[in-house]
Amino acid sequence: MLTCTPLFSGSTGNSTHLSCDGEEFLIDVGVSCKAVCSALNALGSSIENIRGIFITHEHTDHIKGLEIISKKYNIPVYMNTSSAKYIYCTNGFDNLRRNLNILDPTQSLTTDNARFDVYKTPHDSWGSVCYRVTCGEERLGYATDIGYVTKGIASALLGCETVVIESNHDIEMLKNGPYPIYLQERILSKNGHLSNDDCARFLPYLAQSGARKIYLAHLSKENNHPNIALENAKRALGDYPETEIFVCKEKEFDF
Repeated sequence: MLTCTPLFSGSTGNSTHLSCDGEEFLIDVGVSCKAVCSALNALGSSIENIRGIFITHEHTDHIKGLEIISKKYNIPVYMNTSSAKYIYCTNGFDNLRRNLNILDPTQSLTTDNARFDVYKTPHDSWGSVCYRVTCGEERLGYATDIGYVTKGIASALLGCETVVIESNHDIEMLKNGPYPIYLQERILSKNGHLSNDDCARFLPYLAQSGARKIYLAHLSKENNHPNIALENAKRALGDYPETEIFVCKEKEFDF
């Protein structure tokens, strides 16, 4: 059985828990080690249960807790080459080195119960990837921090029963919000973040290919609202009532 629980989601930090027939993993650890451990405890798990940490890219809101977790716990970390090089050049992360494993786009990793396939994504980072996770006959697609849906991202997500996909901003809120023009342009670019509208346009294809549970992730606190993202998604999926839509909270558990 494959289960997915977003623990943290948004510009303040991102981390998602996966369980595949008893094997537990994290995608990203963009909050403190203490926060990750507390969230796992609230979920009924523990950091000691985690078999691997899969990193999407090197931005702080995806790796904040990585060095301390690597210092305290002997957990394998999987990351693309470009992100790893950037981290070493700018942050050092000496404790990470002993646990780091390179996992680049087009590569895959098989554990006892799961398979992780890696796909390149367009984002303004040194390296950025999304994942397709297979557990028996179940599949999960995970793609956030994406400027647009590429053919590779579509390959990762289509055919998955569960999908975590970015729905970062409402375009009008962004254009009329507090962000300076240069930052607006960065977010709206092909290497920025996926808008509610672009996310919604892709959702029917996910539903047609078998998605039954879709999580809207990485919502901007300043330039989006959960109700806006949810209503956009529901309108797009009006012909697919069997597909459930959830909005990831900034912090899933109170602790």
